[in-house]
Amino acid sequence: MNKEISETDWMIMGMIHTYKVLDKTMKDKYGKHDMNDVDYVYLTEMQRRNIQNPTALSDEFPYVFLEINTSENDNVQIGMMNVFTLLDKQKKKGENLNTLDCEYLINSLVSELQSPELVEKYDDLFVQINKEDKDDLEDLK
Repeated sequence: MNKEISETDWMIMGMIHTYKVLDKTMKDKYGKHDMNDVDYVYLTEMQRRNIQNPTALSDEFPYVFLEINTSENDNVQIGMMNVFTLLDKQKKKGENLNTLDCEYLINSLVSELQSPELVEKYDDLFVQINKEDKDDLEDLK
């Protein structure tokens, strides 16, 4: 693990990443997306499957590792799992998830980071699309 970035910061960055993806989806100009129709349980399970050692993961929300886990990937995944599970709970309560204020949620999480400058490095950490891939994606529009 990058020694300069704490396990907690990686988890929070996973949460921020999730809200950024949701925000981008909600603002997508190519279609209207209903956040209430998303299967958040499925998304939670997909993140769980990406964890290298899922047996070290708690069984209940909020998900935590029961032993030290220094994998950046695993800590990002657990942050995403917690957001998706929280959204599923809100959905079950009948809350309208189309009104999520992702920007507010992201800013709130940034204040919890030990290293808030990580958000400035977001593109370097999470968005890894090179020029060739961008050209391929432009053809799909």
